[in-house]
Amino acid sequence: MFSIKIHRIIFLFGIISLFFGMMLGTVPTSIPQFILIINWLIEGDFTRKISALKKNKFFYIITAFYLLHLIGLLYSTHYVDGLNDIRIKLPLLVLPLILFTTAPLSKTEIDFCLYSFLLGTLCNLTWCLFYSFVLHTDIEIRQSSRFMSHIRLGLYLNMAILTCWYFFVRENQLKFKTIFFVLILFFALCLIILGLGSGTAVFIIILFIGLFSIIKTKLWLAIPIVIVFITGIFFSHKFISSQLTEASSNANKIQNTTQHNKSLYHFDNTNTYKENGFFVYRNVQMDEIKRGVKHIFFADSANSITQSEKFTSTFFITIRYLSSMQLIKDSLALQKLSEEDIINIKKGITNCDYTQWNFFYKRLYELLSEYQSAKNNNSINNQSLSMRLYFWQAALHVIKNNILFGVGTGDVQTALNKAYSEIHSPLQTQWHKRPHNQFITITVALGIVGLFLFLLLLFYPSILLKKYLHPLYIGFILISIFSFLFEDTLETQAGLTFFAGFYVFFISSAYSQLQQKTL
Repeated sequence: MFSIKIHRIIFLFGIISLFFGMMLGTVPTSIPQFILIINWLIEGDFTRKISALKKNKFFYIITAFYLLHLIGLLYSTHYVDGLNDIRIKLPLLVLPLILFTTAPLSKTEIDFCLYSFLLGTLCNLTWCLFYSFVLHTDIEIRQSSRFMSHIRLGLYLNMAILTCWYFFVRENQLKFKTIFFVLILFFALCLIILGLGSGTAVFIIILFIGLFSIIKTKLWLAIPIVIVFITGIFFSHKFISSQLTEASSNANKIQNTTQHNKSLYHFDNTNTYKENGFFVYRNVQMDEIKRGVKHIFFADSANSITQSEKFTSTFFITIRYLSSMQLIKDSLALQKLSEEDIINIKKGITNCDYTQWNFFYKRLYELLSEYQSAKNNNSINNQSLSMRLYFWQAALHVIKNNILFGVGTGDVQTALNKAYSEIHSPLQTQWHKRPHNQFITITVALGIVGLFLFLLLLFYPSILLKKYLHPLYIGFILISIFSFLFEDTLETQAGLTFFAGFYVFFISSAYSQLQQKTL
């Protein structure tokens, strides 16, 4: 319909818009893909396109992985869930079809795509920071990311940091080096400010790998990495110590009776859970705290409220909060609670300093709470890291009974729900989640056949196209694998678009170079 030049312009607009839009939510991610596929269809020339795909083994591998999900629908009973999964993974079919049959991107066009990605990242972060620190100053950690989950944002930010590093090393002009170095610092700082725990962990790993890769050749480049690394360790260690190290105070010394009525204090020396270094289960006057909690928080409720789950939860939040205030837990301590403290406890805040911490410290505090709960055999429900062990246990139970082809594309959650019951999992029903491990999730759905194809998709190009892959590819694949180990990355549009977009982008470019080399 249009000239070759017009179709090329539309294609470039679509692919550059995709790299910008993938940072800004569902609609900006979907529209560029619609533009790309419609342009591809209108362009025609299908004989040439089919011919280009015939010998392309990488296209077959990617397509086979997607088609296996379609086949998985045939033995699924929950078609709605299965079709939703097929819809999310559609870019794994569409993007290879387009990029493997379109004239390869030039070096300049590749750079423009990466610049567009960085611009989208800046727009994303600008809105996240404005929303979190200007419009809503009391926002929760997991709501700091506005266009995707905070875990996916950490994934994208690490790729943005690597992209800036690539341009920083490549550029010769000082002004451009300065721009990309500032962006690296800004993106890394945002990981911390927005409390992106998993993203920060991946960033540390990348720093460590980067340090060893360049220290032999460019020592001066390693210096800022070492500085950032040491600074992060210092502040993290300082915070961890403030929470876990026993504070020297009268509130930590075992008290026998209260001063005003000689009532006995309760203490559990086997439980070492601490808030700001103060033992939570030491020096607790149980009756006084229960009466005080009922009077302060449940004055308008029936007497039976003391037996309710909500009361029990508020009771334990209160003693943790009082511990963080360095107080012995009795009626006198309750009298020292301000209106702000009472509001915090009602919100479920367990530490008096919590509202003053940045998002990174808040996330670190959550991880420390999980560690202390596991150490003291407390409930693991709502403990994101601890629960993963039980997610994996249930998933492996399913895999053992469906090892070859899995349970089908749409039946993953149903099969897991049954497994949680069969293994008598300690997790409450609301926490009967998916494995939070992409490799395990694929094996549950599609068996070892699906896992084999997925591993082939991940590692085969790295072997065959090694000489032609973009310098960013290895970093991208490492970030993806780290993400796959602890998250179901490909089960959401943001995660799938990240993987499919960059994967096909890099692989198609390398494949075209290989083809030119063999001509």
